[in-house]
Amino acid sequence: MSVTVYLMRHGVAADAAPGMTDADRALTSEGVRKTRRAAQGLQRMGVQPKMILSSPLRRAEETARLAAGELDGAPPVELFPPLGPGFQPAEVVKQLRPHRTAGEILLVGHQPDLGELASYLLTGDPTAVPLPFRKAGAAAIALTSLPPRHFGALEWFLTPAQLRAIASSHK
Repeated sequence: MSVTVYLMRHGVAADAAPGMTDADRALTSEGVRKTRRAAQGLQRMGVQPKMILSSPLRRAEETARLAAGELDGAPPVELFPPLGPGFQPAEVVKQLRPHRTAGEILLVGHQPDLGELASYLLTGDPTAVPLPFRKAGAAAIALTSLPPRHFGALEWFLTPAQLRAIASSHK
């Protein structure tokens, strides 16, 4: 069964305050606004994931929930620890096995991990294709199966500004 994997980096987050852990950093008001508009661009493009898997870090979860609120069908959001910083792409892909029948799935995480995951899905090598995801930027990768038995195809790779422009465009 073919699967489209959408990858989205979290939006603009606040710097860590004294005594705050990196995991607790929240989106700024600008981050919320820009992320919501980027998600509206995804919706305008017809992105319809059956579910959204998010890094457990607060800024990623907030991004995932904003996206879910803008996408048709309000797909459920599930925290997915392998999308947290430092996991190897092969491990992330292995942990996606229970979601192989989703058809479309949105993964929300962090850079450089998302770029490495994208490269891995496209080439089998996490460093072969540098894909620098901007905050609230996204990509779509078509796979023949999950986990993939063949390299994926990059359908698109968009900056948050491009997604916001799509959200504002007229049909």
